[in-house]
Amino acid sequence: MDIDADQLTETLAVRLAAVVPDGFHVRAADGMLRYSADQGRFPGQLSNFHVGMSGTYVRDNLTAHGETTEDQVAGVAAQALDELQEYVDEATHDPWPGTRTPPQPFAEVRSGVLHLWYGESDATGPMVLACEPIPLVQIQGMP
Repeated sequence: MDIDADQLTETLAVRLAAVVPDGFHVRAADGMLRYSADQGRFPGQLSNFHVGMSGTYVRDNLTAHGETTEDQVAGVAAQALDELQEYVDEATHDPWPGTRTPPQPFAEVRSGVLHLWYGESDATGPMVLACEPIPLVQIQGMP
């Protein structure tokens, strides 16, 4: 199955934007997820209340995460979860989405559906935060 990297990026942006804390934003542009925050609201890495922007190159990194489509999609999605978490943590100085420590980000394709969550590595274990799953048919490229 071929994956449309731009559709994957758009879909990830919607899922991630739905779970970030208020004041944070996720959008897709040119095959990249872009992370931003309301200026002046969060202390930021240097405690100067200018958090800047960050992002994840979905299109460029899709094939860097394994041989199979499932591995590639899960790998780049886990990378996006990790990089978004790092952005929010550095902006707020809090362990998002955890309370004491940042939980691990995970992504896994099961039965043709991409699952994204923070928490335990076993999908049946406790999840701290989960995104709405993404059926791979929604991000499939044209044959």
